[in-house]
Amino acid sequence: MLPRPARRRRPVAIAVLVVGALVFALGLAELTLRLLGAPRALGELSYADADGKPVTPQEAVARGLIVPVDPPGPRPRTMFAPGVNFYLCYSDQDRLQRDWLDATGRVAVRINSFGLHEREIPKPKPTGQRRIVCVGDSFTFGWGIPEEAGWVRLLENDLRRDQGDVLTINCGAAGTVCIDEYVAGLTTRFHEFGPDAVILTICLNDLIPNNGVLVFGPAPDTGSVLLDRILAACGRTPLQLDPAEDWVGYLLKMDRATAQAAQLAHDDKPFEAMWSQGVPQKSLREAKAFCEARKIPFLVTLWPFLQGLGPGRYYPFQKLHDLVAADCKAAGIPFLDVTPALQGTREEELWVTPVDAHANPKAQQLALPRIAAFVRQHLAW
Repeated sequence: MLPRPARRRRPVAIAVLVVGALVFALGLAELTLRLLGAPRALGELSYADADGKPVTPQEAVARGLIVPVDPPGPRPRTMFAPGVNFYLCYSDQDRLQRDWLDATGRVAVRINSFGLHEREIPKPKPTGQRRIVCVGDSFTFGWGIPEEAGWVRLLENDLRRDQGDVLTINCGAAGTVCIDEYVAGLTTRFHEFGPDAVILTICLNDLIPNNGVLVFGPAPDTGSVLLDRILAACGRTPLQLDPAEDWVGYLLKMDRATAQAAQLAHDDKPFEAMWSQGVPQKSLREAKAFCEARKIPFLVTLWPFLQGLGPGRYYPFQKLHDLVAADCKAAGIPFLDVTPALQGTREEELWVTPVDAHANPKAQQLALPRIAAFVRQHLAW
């Protein structure tokens, strides 16, 4: 008698097994992701003192490495203490390989006797030397990069090729983080350098409620960590804002309570200093009047948020650039938008690290020719 052939598994039973295995695998993946928590981004920032020992911002204040601004501006601020040296320390240098950081991911920061991220500036000004005082926030300061790699020093090197003894002075973020504070710094402290020209640099976080040096949209929130990760990988990230939304209009119309509840306005960037409140517009005119009274050319440059940049990407903040350009034109202030120099480069290539979206040396180099041409156009030396 021949043996009976083996019975085939029914298709329904096989399907049930496959679906069950898939559900189990997805459930295991979801559980694993929840246990692991959010993935750690590359390039997190910490601080070390001049001896390389870790120091927190609170410890820096206690040790006198950070001090109050004197004289104060529109609101109380702190600044790095005159003469202090320290390190910005970024994790994951072995993976990121940032060529301006040392092997351990550090960049040295030197603060001069005037409290600036700058060399010592001689007083009085040498005969024949022409000075450009550059005021602004962290993009002017050169956060996360060596001082010689920032646009301020690069501009000096460029102008010296045909303009003789030119000295640019980096007054960025010396206890000034909003436009009215830049102007207060100029009129109470920075004018002591005897400028022959002043460049005030605006970043968009000076103008609208924001998340720092970026603006985030809503992230996927399905209730499933796994599905949220899949949707984020396949669709827009929180930095890729929906082109159908009027983001500038929305942020300009935002009231104080909403901005503060969303943590888009805070002590660092107070709501009362924003464009919607008219303070930047008034402050720029005050700076112009101060410079005109001293026969000093006054120029304004504007940097974009480093997001929505690169081929095929949508930059959602042009409306705000246009508003600033129109206001400067109405005030008779020479104005330069840096954005076209950066728009062809993916934003990820312009950041110090994925966690720190300040302008890296590549971004600074890309911006330089546009800034240098603008300065030459308006300074008839």
